[in-house]
Amino acid sequence: MKNTHNNAERGNVLFLILIAVALFAALSYAVTQSSRSGGGSTDRETSILSGASMTQYPAGLRTSVVRMILSGTDVTEIQFDAPDAILAANEGASVFHPRGGGALFQEAPANLMANNQAGTWFFNGNWDVPGIGLSDSADGNDLIAFLPGISRGVCTAVNEELNFVEDITDCFNTDGAVPHINTTLTQANIRENIQIDTGGVTFPTTDQEDLANATSACTAFIGHPAGCFFDAGTNGGEYVYYAVLLER
Repeated sequence: MKNTHNNAERGNVLFLILIAVALFAALSYAVTQSSRSGGGSTDRETSILSGASMTQYPAGLRTSVVRMILSGTDVTEIQFDAPDAILAANEGASVFHPRGGGALFQEAPANLMANNQAGTWFFNGNWDVPGIGLSDSADGNDLIAFLPGISRGVCTAVNEELNFVEDITDCFNTDGAVPHINTTLTQANIRENIQIDTGGVTFPTTDQEDLANATSACTAFIGHPAGCFFDAGTNGGEYVYYAVLLER
């Protein structure tokens, strides 16, 4: 009976995962297709195409993470060390190693970024996206990919494709189709990677902040596994893209 129960649970998990992967693929396809509709400026079409490439990368990483979990790796053991920093003893738990997730490690293309230089992806469990997985518990921290420093045009184009523009009317502060994040949170919450090569960040063991403004009725992020926001932070702030790799 125990094996039958476990097999049923695994079957249900696999089914949900396949649906999630399909939804991410559909999102990337929708962003790409929208560029063919015409009627927009060249800058907007360029932003849409750039946004499509940005959404595709975390979708591939999500597949790698899911495969690792199905193979028996616990989510709290998964690491995102760069290939040249992976410890031999940690290869099987590394997303960017062939013995682990086998995912491609890469920087974000310069045409996505506000400074026109290659961007750095960050992977951490410091956030809880409302309406995604569990909430208000130590097990509710979602595994999320962040790309800070993208251009305003790319950020706006992606959110419009994700219908964020329909969800931000009750947010305390917005920038066109871009909601502002809770300004009490710092950029350090985003710019952290789950890694162990130098004793870096590990998966949090306590509930973290919601990816929303805690002092308003802003519902822009609720139920959205991906999107873009403005983080006031420091140095004038920055636009940040996020994509949930694993709901918890």
